[in-house]
Amino acid sequence: MRIEKLDHGEEKVRQHLFAFLRPHEAECLFLTGNLKNRFPGTHLYAARQGEEWLGVGGYYEEPRAVVLGAAEDAAARELASELAGRHPDLQSLCAPAGPAAAACRVLAGMGWDHAEDPRCLLMELDSPPAPQEFEGLVRPIRLGDHVPVVKLLRQIHNRPPGAPVTEHELRALLMNPLCLVLDAGSGPVATAQTNGMGIAAFQVLGVATDPAHRNRGYARAVCASLVRTMWGRGARRAVLFTRRDNPAALGCYRRIGFRTAGEYWVARLVRGGGRVSTPW
Repeated sequence: MRIEKLDHGEEKVRQHLFAFLRPHEAECLFLTGNLKNRFPGTHLYAARQGEEWLGVGGYYEEPRAVVLGAAEDAAARELASELAGRHPDLQSLCAPAGPAAAACRVLAGMGWDHAEDPRCLLMELDSPPAPQEFEGLVRPIRLGDHVPVVKLLRQIHNRPPGAPVTEHELRALLMNPLCLVLDAGSGPVATAQTNGMGIAAFQVLGVATDPAHRNRGYARAVCASLVRTMWGRGARRAVLFTRRDNPAALGCYRRIGFRTAGEYWVARLVRGGGRVSTPW
């Protein structure tokens, strides 16, 4: 097996990538959505045996993330080793559960550990949700919203809410082609985003609500509006990943029709002692 860096700007390579990832699209939307929307700072690689592709891996400069798709365990191990060697500043790894566990064991041997339980539920929705109360308060992000939206998103990443907003945070927000906010009258109090259409599906990202405005149905409203908007653009499936220990989020998504379809890992990586400290 060898790892080959791909020229994903070349049209034949792009079409091969989409064809290879299509059967696994629900688990590969970080790859297909970013590829379709030409996400900046993207580096893509294929694990190959002769002419056959055995998996695809991506490294994204802005979030410093490695993403693995359509890779069995052996290909996941080779991709993780190669990408970590080429991009030693990586801070997270995203992949389906089995390949992710195999990749994390390789990364542990290279000095990375994961800082918390990486296991998430993969949830899918294949029809538009019923209209939700407060959808009338949802609108696209606009000038003046970016700082408050960054502060909302800090809840997801466990960052201090009162620290000054950084250029890195603003750039990361601007990279997603669609961001909706719920404005209750004084500015954004809830948000949901997507990195755009992949092939026939899209991914719901960055769902957050101001703590003072929770338990009112605002997250359901902004998520439902995002799904409806993307359906109008041709999507036929919505996918998201959420922590299994977040009952409020699970309840929100299930009430608008999402169902659990599997397990996915979003591992936040730290430099450790070269071992996996928890037996996931």
